[in-house]
Amino acid sequence: MSLREVFERLAIYLPDDTLEALLIHSKKQKGHKVQLRLLSEQELAESTEWMAQIEVFKHIVPLWTDDHSNYVGLYVEGPLAYKLCYINHEETDLSPIYRSAASLIAELEQKPELDWEELHKDYPSNENISTEQLAEDIRCMHELQAILEKDSSMEDDVRCQLLYSLMAITPVSEVDSLLSYVDDEDMYVQERACILLGYHGYEPATEILKEVVKHGSPNGKLAARKALSMIRTKQMDKHIKNKPTSHIVNIDGIER
Repeated sequence: MSLREVFERLAIYLPDDTLEALLIHSKKQKGHKVQLRLLSEQELAESTEWMAQIEVFKHIVPLWTDDHSNYVGLYVEGPLAYKLCYINHEETDLSPIYRSAASLIAELEQKPELDWEELHKDYPSNENISTEQLAEDIRCMHELQAILEKDSSMEDDVRCQLLYSLMAITPVSEVDSLLSYVDDEDMYVQERACILLGYHGYEPATEILKEVVKHGSPNGKLAARKALSMIRTKQMDKHIKNKPTSHIVNIDGIER
């Protein structure tokens, strides 16, 4: 059974360009030792069927594996459709990591020797994204927010994963929206909000993070301390970068 036939049997629709990119990538990987390999057609069918029975995984299709029980999955429905997440067997975090299969494929084919942790990721993003990417991220944010607001009784695990995703795709221009999750009742959500504020070096969050260090959840306190350290480091880096270069005037009057 071909990759195309597996998706058809599972009633999963992929855009033509995504499917074509996967087919070409599969051929390129054959006969090569790689850190992340595409699942075989049988593995794909079996993994997708069991994952569909678990609420938080039901919109995700596993495509790559490191052969250590970790996977890279493709969202096939919902606001995050066709973005990729990392499925870690030790800790569940289904927030998007890559914007598309093509983005990960390009990274894997350029750096096949690198482990997952060493690969360049699309999310969390920085300031260097296009206008189209910014608009797409904001659209996804709003759609995820609408889902969360519509169903206040959803399971904690589902809510947590949706918030992880929402926070991960939050662009730099909207990073102040993360402040609303710093005092969330879910300590894992609080923890993630603090870490991302630190990642973005968001200085206006400093006083709030200090309050979390004092009064937050156990996870939140540790994350807030780490975030404050990250913000200080980014402040120092920025100061060094912006510091004017000193010139030494030699006896001949020439600056060097």
